[in-house]
Amino acid sequence: MNYDNTSNPILRDSVFDIRDAQTIPMTINGVVRKSFIALSLLLGGAAFAWTRSYTSVQDIAGKIVLFSIVVLALNLVTVFNHNVARITVPLYALAEGLVVGSFSLIMQKFYPGIVVQAVTGTIGVFASMLFIYKTGIYRPSDRFMTILFMASLGFSFIYLANFILSCLGFSGLHIISSSSPLGIAFSAIVCIIAALNLLIDFEFIVRQSKMGAPEKLEWIATLGLLVTVIWIYFEILNLLAKLYSKRD
Repeated sequence: MNYDNTSNPILRDSVFDIRDAQTIPMTINGVVRKSFIALSLLLGGAAFAWTRSYTSVQDIAGKIVLFSIVVLALNLVTVFNHNVARITVPLYALAEGLVVGSFSLIMQKFYPGIVVQAVTGTIGVFASMLFIYKTGIYRPSDRFMTILFMASLGFSFIYLANFILSCLGFSGLHIISSSSPLGIAFSAIVCIIAALNLLIDFEFIVRQSKMGAPEKLEWIATLGLLVTVIWIYFEILNLLAKLYSKRD
């Protein structure tokens, strides 16, 4: 299977294609341990941002923009120089936690109780996808990966177009923020696509560990998983916000 077509830009064969018989190979347990560390840092950053005192929603939004720039910079540095991943991935997790915590605080102000539901939903999705993969109910095929890649790419272009329109002063694409049946269906489909990407991530990590990728790339695998999980959380949050608006 050619994983350079995977919809996760972090987990690609071209990133992991570094074999050296003298290096310690990466293991699934190693990825699990590093993922636990990264997740702990993310939750710590989120908790810190959640408990901070802000004067207004605009103040929180300003912090989100600042933290997001740091997150993007760390992500790019990690992808293009995986030798520093052991430093940049933990920092990324912490910075991303600040983004997640700050954004969640805004959503909580508008929709009380939504954050607990989004967190519960994210945990449920991750556990379900892991169960499906571990039990062998479904393993990603070439066809599945290609379809998922095209779907993820298509929705990425939609979000990019919305961002560009917003920067130009337009209202953006209505379907992304709309609580209409079509808007809700759109968010539900994106949630499903994000969840299915976990199957690709799991398969990629297992495959690379069997092929003897070096141990230092466990941090890259961790970053890939983290990106997908955060994507799932934000999409569930967006879907719930639309359902809340529909109810009101």
